[in-house]
Amino acid sequence: MMEYEYYNSYNSKSSVMSTASRIPPEIFINICQYLPPIDLISLARVSKQFHGYLCSTDSFTTKEIWKNSRITFLPFVQMPPPEGMTELQYVKFISERGCQFCGKPRIRKIYWAFLVRCCKKCLEDRTIRLDQIRYHLFSQNSVPDDIDIVSGLTFITGSAGSGPEKIKHRPSNLYWIQDVHKAYNEFNELSLKDRQDWIIKKREEGRSKMEEVIKRELENENEYWSKTMENSRKRNDRVITIDNLIRKETNEFGFPRFKMSVVNKCLTYNKAMGSTSTSPFTKRAWIGFRNKLIPEYLQMSTLLRLQRQEIERNLAIDVAIQTRQMDIIKLIFELLRPEIDHLQSRQRQNSNQSMDDIDMERNSSSSSESNSDSDDSNYNLIKRMECNEIFESSLIKFLPWCPSFRNPPFMNQDPRILWDDEFLMNVLIPQLREEAQYLKDHPAPIETVRGAFLHGGLRNKRIFKCKLCHHYDNNLNPPKHYSFYEIRLHLAKSNHKVRMINDDLMIEVVPSQINTTCNAQIFPRNKPDLFFAAGFNCNLICNLLS
Repeated sequence: MMEYEYYNSYNSKSSVMSTASRIPPEIFINICQYLPPIDLISLARVSKQFHGYLCSTDSFTTKEIWKNSRITFLPFVQMPPPEGMTELQYVKFISERGCQFCGKPRIRKIYWAFLVRCCKKCLEDRTIRLDQIRYHLFSQNSVPDDIDIVSGLTFITGSAGSGPEKIKHRPSNLYWIQDVHKAYNEFNELSLKDRQDWIIKKREEGRSKMEEVIKRELENENEYWSKTMENSRKRNDRVITIDNLIRKETNEFGFPRFKMSVVNKCLTYNKAMGSTSTSPFTKRAWIGFRNKLIPEYLQMSTLLRLQRQEIERNLAIDVAIQTRQMDIIKLIFELLRPEIDHLQSRQRQNSNQSMDDIDMERNSSSSSESNSDSDDSNYNLIKRMECNEIFESSLIKFLPWCPSFRNPPFMNQDPRILWDDEFLMNVLIPQLREEAQYLKDHPAPIETVRGAFLHGGLRNKRIFKCKLCHHYDNNLNPPKHYSFYEIRLHLAKSNHKVRMINDDLMIEVVPSQINTTCNAQIFPRNKPDLFFAAGFNCNLICNLLS
């Protein structure tokens, strides 16, 4: 059986190779016009026939194939090959990686002055400093013009160099030792009368070669910065992709699985954010990343929960109550993400569309795997919205008046004990949403605090008075009237110093003032004041803790 399978696989490969070998040269040339250099190099290794087509040193067509590929796919390598180098050698020299001498991998540094790609150690072993040439290569009794022979050679500037006497951190011109030997031997073969002309000629050649080296280095520098910017963009796209996938991940309740405040403390997440990889973050990579992140996230959540529980164990009752209320607010605002609000608006626009139509739309739009996953999540969100499982942003203003928000159901009747996610998602949030929807659908009388604030649009009218103030003689000292924000400031900062404001028990609406034009003079100036003006007591936590 194994011999049969091997025979079939061998025959299939042979048939493919025989088919490829029958491609006419004209078709093969046309195919090569659309291939980048790295693919041409791979194609030349497929068969002897392809190698003959692409590696011929005498064919003009072969030269044009490599030249067109280089110009098309390597925009920063537009200069022609250096003297003595073919287009094929030029492309391999630029595209391949690794030191040409010791074979050290991932070396891409090219020294255009010497036309080599090598590591730093091999460079040091094969170069020599200008001040070392006379003492290490030439005889002490050489003619005075000996040192001028290097003026026709290309060089680089650096502090490296061969020999035990090299001086570090002292820049100097570095020359290729083999080139120095060649020039020195050529110089010695000349007669004394020809040496000066030879030096002048070499100087002109050296100047021309160095100009070409500088141009190639500038071209290489532009390529380096272009690739650096491109890699930076790819890394940034990878980070954004990971961050979006984390935020879109949902738990068994259909709500966001991860809290970014906890995720930011996870090692797996921080490693991914600091990764230098430029590869796209695929679905397979996300599955592996998520499988690592979930247990670490749960462990970190448990640790932070225990730490917080220990800190809040000694809180005062009123502070603990407001802390739990703040937990509710944070969770609700975390659920009100932009994508959910977008889906809510989409659901309202399509309110006349049946769920069967939504199913058909979801199935028809799943043309790709990624689109299918996105539509599945959208469909689930829409179904949850149909089941009233999401706390809409339009219900936020009713939250401070909900009975379950004012007097939350604490664990074991102790506000210092934290709620778990299952209780919040399955019990408290749906209950609060139901209560808020009821308050929205059943407006209170305008003579009540809730009715004047929520439905009467009178929050900035001075129609409220304090029930805790002494009853003054209306003729001598009538009671002072406030706007809703002003009277809450009065209760919190006056002599009353109320720590938990109960609007129904401490505030009263003055019906005779409803139709007046006396407006508020004090308005909230920052986010905590805005919450306070909306009826939330949670912003008092900072003052209570201090």
